[in-house]
Amino acid sequence: MDIELESMKFHSSETVIRRTHPKTWHERLKKFWNKELELPVLPLGAAFTLLFIFAVTTLPGGNRNPVNPEPFKEGLIEAGGNIYWKKDYERAVEQHEDQN
Repeated sequence: MDIELESMKFHSSETVIRRTHPKTWHERLKKFWNKELELPVLPLGAAFTLLFIFAVTTLPGGNRNPVNPEPFKEGLIEAGGNIYWKKDYERAVEQHEDQN
């Protein structure tokens, strides 16, 4: 085999050595960016789905439950089948009485 490969010369040995053993920061950066990433689809898809479900169900604005009206009961009045703020209702009643 040595006899058969005697005539062949490899001229890019310097380039290969620079790529495999970088010395300068620029060569190291090139080596870092020249990596291939293999990302498994199933685990990443499952993680994304769980994260999305968590965000929709627990973050503010994502909760579809109606607001609990208990804290507002003191300031709300029901009149004529509608709910009004107590101050607004009293102001409207006063204006109506003043007109009559």
